[in-house]
Amino acid sequence: MADIAVIGVGNRMMGDDAVGPAVLDRLVGRVDPGIVLIESVGDATHLLESWRDTTLAVVVDAVVSGGVPGSVQRIDGTDGLPSTWRSASTHLVGVAEAVDLGAAIGVLPHELVVYGIEIGSVQPGVHLSPVIDAAADEAVEKIAKELA
Repeated sequence: MADIAVIGVGNRMMGDDAVGPAVLDRLVGRVDPGIVLIESVGDATHLLESWRDTTLAVVVDAVVSGGVPGSVQRIDGTDGLPSTWRSASTHLVGVAEAVDLGAAIGVLPHELVVYGIEIGSVQPGVHLSPVIDAAADEAVEKIAKELA
Protein backbone atom coordinates (compact mmCIF):
# COMPACT_ATOMS: atom_id res chain seq x y z
CA MET A 1 0.00 0.00 0.00
CA ALA A 2 0.94 3.62 -0.39
CA ASP A 3 2.32 5.86 2.32
CA ILE A 4 -0.10 8.59 1.24
CA ALA A 5 -3.49 8.21 -0.42
CA VAL A 6 -6.03 10.82 -1.45
CA ILE A 7 -9.52 9.37 -1.65
CA GLY A 8 -12.18 11.28 -3.55
CA VAL A 9 -15.67 10.15 -2.51
CA GLY A 10 -18.71 10.73 -4.66
CA ASN A 11 -20.93 9.77 -7.54
CA ARG A 12 -20.01 11.35 -10.89
CA MET A 13 -23.62 11.08 -12.07
CA MET A 14 -25.09 13.08 -9.17
CA GLY A 15 -24.04 16.67 -9.77
CA ASP A 16 -22.35 18.29 -6.78
CA ASP A 17 -21.86 14.91 -5.08
CA ALA A 18 -19.08 14.39 -7.65
CA VAL A 19 -16.88 17.00 -5.98
CA GLY A 20 -14.58 14.35 -4.43
CA PRO A 21 -13.74 12.70 -7.78
CA ALA A 22 -13.47 16.17 -9.39
CA VAL A 23 -10.82 17.12 -6.84
CA LEU A 24 -8.92 13.91 -7.66
CA ASP A 25 -9.01 14.73 -11.37
CA ARG A 26 -7.55 18.17 -10.67
CA LEU A 27 -4.81 16.82 -8.41
CA VAL A 28 -3.29 14.76 -11.24
CA GLY A 29 0.09 16.33 -11.96
CA ARG A 30 -0.20 18.61 -8.90
CA VAL A 31 0.99 16.09 -6.30
CA ASP A 32 3.95 13.74 -6.12
CA PRO A 33 3.42 10.72 -8.38
CA GLY A 34 4.01 8.45 -5.36
CA ILE A 35 0.75 9.67 -3.82
CA VAL A 36 -2.05 7.29 -4.73
CA LEU A 37 -5.30 8.86 -5.95
CA ILE A 38 -8.33 6.64 -5.31
CA GLU A 39 -11.92 7.22 -6.37
CA SER A 40 -14.63 5.80 -4.12
CA VAL A 41 -18.41 5.84 -4.15
CA GLY A 42 -18.28 5.85 -0.35
CA ASP A 43 -18.66 2.15 0.36
CA ALA A 44 -17.32 1.60 3.89
CA THR A 45 -15.38 -1.55 3.02
CA HIS A 46 -13.74 0.19 0.07
CA LEU A 47 -12.78 3.15 2.25
CA LEU A 48 -11.35 0.88 4.94
CA GLU A 49 -9.30 -0.99 2.33
CA SER A 50 -8.21 2.24 0.64
CA TRP A 51 -6.69 3.75 3.76
CA ARG A 52 -5.48 0.52 5.38
CA ASP A 53 -1.71 0.59 5.92
CA THR A 54 -1.33 4.23 4.84
CA THR A 55 0.60 6.73 6.89
CA LEU A 56 -1.67 9.54 5.71
CA ALA A 57 -5.07 9.34 4.06
CA VAL A 58 -6.78 12.48 2.79
CA VAL A 59 -10.49 12.00 2.11
CA VAL A 60 -12.49 14.52 0.08
CA ASP A 61 -16.27 14.30 0.23
CA ALA A 62 -19.40 16.35 -0.30
CA VAL A 63 -21.15 17.02 2.98
CA VAL A 64 -24.51 18.39 4.01
CA SER A 65 -24.28 20.01 7.44
CA GLY A 66 -26.40 23.11 7.04
CA GLY A 67 -23.37 25.26 6.27
CA VAL A 68 -22.84 27.62 3.36
CA PRO A 69 -22.63 25.72 0.05
CA GLY A 70 -19.10 25.89 -1.30
CA SER A 71 -17.40 26.13 2.08
CA VAL A 72 -14.39 23.84 2.48
CA GLN A 73 -13.60 22.43 5.90
CA ARG A 74 -10.50 20.47 6.91
CA ILE A 75 -10.95 18.07 9.82
CA ASP A 76 -8.51 15.76 11.62
CA GLY A 77 -10.51 12.59 11.14
CA THR A 78 -8.62 10.32 13.53
CA ASP A 79 -10.95 11.37 16.34
CA GLY A 80 -14.10 11.04 14.25
CA LEU A 81 -16.08 13.61 12.30
CA PRO A 82 -18.53 16.26 13.48
CA SER A 83 -21.98 14.89 14.20
CA THR A 84 -23.46 17.59 11.95
CA TRP A 85 -21.69 16.16 8.87
CA ARG A 86 -23.76 13.92 6.67
CA SER A 87 -22.40 12.59 3.42
CA ALA A 88 -24.38 13.39 0.34
CA SER A 89 -27.37 11.12 0.01
CA THR A 90 -25.92 8.80 -2.64
CA HIS A 91 -23.69 7.01 -0.11
CA LEU A 92 -25.19 4.01 1.62
CA VAL A 93 -22.83 4.49 4.55
CA GLY A 94 -21.10 7.83 4.90
CA VAL A 95 -17.48 8.64 5.52
CA ALA A 96 -18.25 9.45 9.17
CA GLU A 97 -19.59 5.94 9.72
CA ALA A 98 -16.59 4.42 7.92
CA VAL A 99 -14.26 6.40 10.21
CA ASP A 100 -16.16 5.19 13.27
CA LEU A 101 -16.05 1.60 12.01
CA GLY A 102 -12.34 1.88 11.16
CA ALA A 103 -11.61 3.15 14.67
CA ALA A 104 -13.63 0.34 16.24
CA ILE A 105 -11.81 -2.42 14.35
CA GLY A 106 -8.36 -0.79 14.29
CA VAL A 107 -8.24 0.02 10.59
CA LEU A 108 -7.45 3.73 10.44
CA PRO A 109 -4.36 5.29 8.93
CA HIS A 110 -1.81 6.87 11.24
CA GLU A 111 -3.15 10.26 10.12
CA LEU A 112 -6.57 10.87 8.56
CA VAL A 113 -7.52 14.25 7.13
CA VAL A 114 -11.01 14.85 5.78
CA TYR A 115 -11.90 17.74 3.52
CA GLY A 116 -15.65 18.26 3.57
CA ILE A 117 -17.09 20.44 0.84
CA GLU A 118 -20.52 21.73 1.75
CA ILE A 119 -23.13 21.23 -0.95
CA GLY A 120 -26.74 22.36 -0.96
CA SER A 121 -28.39 19.29 -2.42
CA VAL A 122 -27.80 16.33 -4.68
CA GLN A 123 -29.38 16.42 -8.12
CA PRO A 124 -28.76 14.08 -11.05
CA GLY A 125 -26.29 15.46 -13.57
CA VAL A 126 -22.70 15.26 -14.72
CA HIS A 127 -21.58 18.82 -13.92
CA LEU A 128 -20.75 20.60 -10.70
CA SER A 129 -22.62 23.81 -9.94
CA PRO A 130 -20.43 26.94 -10.26
CA VAL A 131 -20.07 27.44 -6.49
CA ILE A 132 -19.04 23.80 -5.93
CA ASP A 133 -16.71 23.91 -8.93
CA ALA A 134 -14.93 26.88 -7.29
CA ALA A 135 -14.85 25.02 -3.97
CA ALA A 136 -13.22 22.06 -5.72
CA ASP A 137 -10.46 24.38 -6.96
CA GLU A 138 -10.01 25.72 -3.42
CA ALA A 139 -9.73 22.18 -2.02
CA VAL A 140 -7.18 21.24 -4.71
CA GLU A 141 -5.00 24.21 -3.77
CA LYS A 142 -5.17 23.37 -0.06
CA ILE A 143 -4.46 19.66 -0.56
CA ALA A 144 -1.62 20.25 -3.03
CA LYS A 145 -0.02 22.70 -0.60
CA GLU A 146 -0.48 20.31 2.34
CA LEU A 147 1.08 17.40 0.46
CA ALA A 148 3.97 19.40 -1.06
